[in-house]
Amino acid sequence: MLEKLPENLKELENLAYNLWWSWSRSAQRLWRMIDPEKWEEHRNPVKILREVSEERLEKLSKDEDFISLYELTLERFTDYMEREDTWFNVNYPEWDEKIVYMCMEYGLTKALPIYSGGLGILAGDHLKSASDLGLPLIAVGLLYKHGYFTQQIDSDGRQIEIFPEYDIEELPMKPLRDEDGNQVIVEVPIDNDTVKARVFEVQVGRVKLYLLDTDFEENEDRFRKICDYLYNPEPDVRVSQEILLGIGGMKLLKTLKIKPGVIHLNEGHPAFSSLERIKSYMEEGYSFTEALEIVRQTTVFTTHTPVPAGHDRFPFDFVEKKLTKFFEGFESKELLMNLGKDEDGNFNMTYLALRTSSFINGVSKLHADVSRRMFKNVWKGVPVEEIPIEGITNGVHMGTWINREMRKLFDRYLGRIWREHTDLEGIWYGVDRIPDEELWEAHLNAKKRFIDYIRESIKRRNERLGIDEPLPEISENALIIGFARRFATYKRAVLLFSNLERLKRIVNNPERPVYIVYAGKAHPRDEGGKEFLRRIYKVSQMPDFKNKIIVLENYDIGMARLMVSGVDVWLNNPRRPMEASGTSGMKAAANGVLNASVYDGWWVEGYNGRNGWVIGDESVLPETEVDDPKDAEALYELLENEIIPTYYENREKWVLMMKESIKSVAPKFSTTRMLKEYTEKFYIKGLLNREWLERRENVEKIGAWKERILKNWENVSIERIVLEDSKSVEVTVKLGDLTPNDVIVELVAGRGEGMEDLEVWKVIHIRRYRKKNDLFVYTYNNGVLGHLGSPGWFYAVRVIPYHPRLPIKFLPEIPIVWKKVL
Repeated sequence: MLEKLPENLKELENLAYNLWWSWSRSAQRLWRMIDPEKWEEHRNPVKILREVSEERLEKLSKDEDFISLYELTLERFTDYMEREDTWFNVNYPEWDEKIVYMCMEYGLTKALPIYSGGLGILAGDHLKSASDLGLPLIAVGLLYKHGYFTQQIDSDGRQIEIFPEYDIEELPMKPLRDEDGNQVIVEVPIDNDTVKARVFEVQVGRVKLYLLDTDFEENEDRFRKICDYLYNPEPDVRVSQEILLGIGGMKLLKTLKIKPGVIHLNEGHPAFSSLERIKSYMEEGYSFTEALEIVRQTTVFTTHTPVPAGHDRFPFDFVEKKLTKFFEGFESKELLMNLGKDEDGNFNMTYLALRTSSFINGVSKLHADVSRRMFKNVWKGVPVEEIPIEGITNGVHMGTWINREMRKLFDRYLGRIWREHTDLEGIWYGVDRIPDEELWEAHLNAKKRFIDYIRESIKRRNERLGIDEPLPEISENALIIGFARRFATYKRAVLLFSNLERLKRIVNNPERPVYIVYAGKAHPRDEGGKEFLRRIYKVSQMPDFKNKIIVLENYDIGMARLMVSGVDVWLNNPRRPMEASGTSGMKAAANGVLNASVYDGWWVEGYNGRNGWVIGDESVLPETEVDDPKDAEALYELLENEIIPTYYENREKWVLMMKESIKSVAPKFSTTRMLKEYTEKFYIKGLLNREWLERRENVEKIGAWKERILKNWENVSIERIVLEDSKSVEVTVKLGDLTPNDVIVELVAGRGEGMEDLEVWKVIHIRRYRKKNDLFVYTYNNGVLGHLGSPGWFYAVRVIPYHPRLPIKFLPEIPIVWKKVL
């Protein structure tokens, strides 16, 4: 490729192979100038450069407009890559150890189809913001031969899955090579064999993403197919993928001589990395207890789904067999395997991640609470609200998702500073300075582009199916509602179809036209989701709904970018609390699109009464199918009485809500804020732990303490609790061979029937004690037991193992000892 580039355009190759172009508008204009048609079709600079003729390149090398844009883009790229005053460098100049991010999928660009949905898009945005902020982060994933499927919808509304095979040479990545120029190969133990994985490198701004691939001639056919398809449902292949990602990822780091400071597991899929790390430390001479502590104190785990089916679990013996080669000659197999055992005796990837991580989070505040309840069995006897799972709400990479019209407005009225500091709320007050007519015009231009896309998409589909009918005529001044997400049944895509007569009146009012656009893929094995898609399509073909309800096929990053800025209302109506976070609504809101959503996921934190609407009530109580009719009624009333009248009769209020949407959502729900939160809450603490654990004597001390706790904990008991006038309490504790320095004794008060479901009101550390024979008597007399004996109130004393270097209060392997006061 480089050979055919004219001398003054040589840097085009470097630009093509760094995905910085995917969030640089000047770079995208550059690629569009080379070949507009191919750019719109593929959005892949590598493919464009491979296929463009030398004559075309020669012509461009003499085109002043092109050269000017090329030099501007190159200057911006160089400044971006070489700047040293990044947020991380300024705030944490002492740290350069690598943060290793591991995920099953990455949604970075349409040109690299190794993603299926929200998890991958979030991971892609995570890497982009890590690059923007200058984090010393690298990422590990898998290279899928077919990527996720291309969706077609036939004339009956059935989803057809096409798995295109991609040409590796055309993807924006390069083979990772060693000092001798050979492609890096990693050996990974799967079943009874050693599987070889070659490695490719994707440059995402300053961040490197390494992709493992087994599809080459050095492997048997069965192993070459491990990465044929993303999220292969066959257990044998799925576990092989997760071994390749987790264990293979760690072996890659060793090959590259990278000593990670922190490992971030994005979902449970990469959790086998913890087994590989523990085993490696044990082979270096650490005990299991010491190795587990090193791994746990340097591991971050993010769980994304409140749906039990979304957490991979397999028969225990099956996983053990898949790890035969991994455990060969290793004597402590049972200790490692038990880290993944759940209450049903299965090997649970999420349990493995939970038990080997000190820093755990859900992806919204509500989802953190749901996760604590889902996984309470991992921490026996701990009140649900004290289970150590935090909420770090997802965000989106604003540079990727804010459309060009809005970017121009923000540059003009906020200053370009917003691009680097999207999380600073004060900057966004500048949105109020944007004249209403300019904001509305920018929004209409985004709608026009999306309408053009709708027509072109339908035209292509009609030509493929041999359908001859007029394309929809949609005015940009009409109200357009968008619904785009994975077609899982709990997302209730058909909620609006509960009363077709009522829906007919809504969309067919000639004075207030309404268009509803649906897009999204159902999982190939989700028959319920496919049926929802088919039902919506069938309704869209009815005469009363033709060209009013529109179903687009093959929802991907390209369509999403047009859609989140090209509709007026973003509709989200899952069954609560099944939406862990949801990021598409954030993207829409930052573009001035108003959300109409069930009170779930991120919207619980994002809704402020002025920036959109809540469907139904502001409750966080779980819903079932019984609630569907109530929510459908609430949605109809919201459309009829609020959304449609406001859009058509009160443009001033609508634009005011658009401004409120932008300035309330953009700073709080950007990945800039999210990455800073991960860094400050988790990454730096993990790096500090890593530094402390580097000293062998520290590991030995904490290991010895924990061994002593494990050995003696069954002898710890609360012998006696004495109350005096409900104002003081005396607790006699038996510690056996342990000392008061090994534990903390607490008085816990709250409402509930027992310890695990307790709504905690107060936790009091009882510090004063005296020794009485072989027992310890703890006393507390500050008179705070006022509710004692009242209905619904619960008081208990508990004993918890304590070491000042533990990052978390409760250890999964050590149940707390507790006793009710009365």
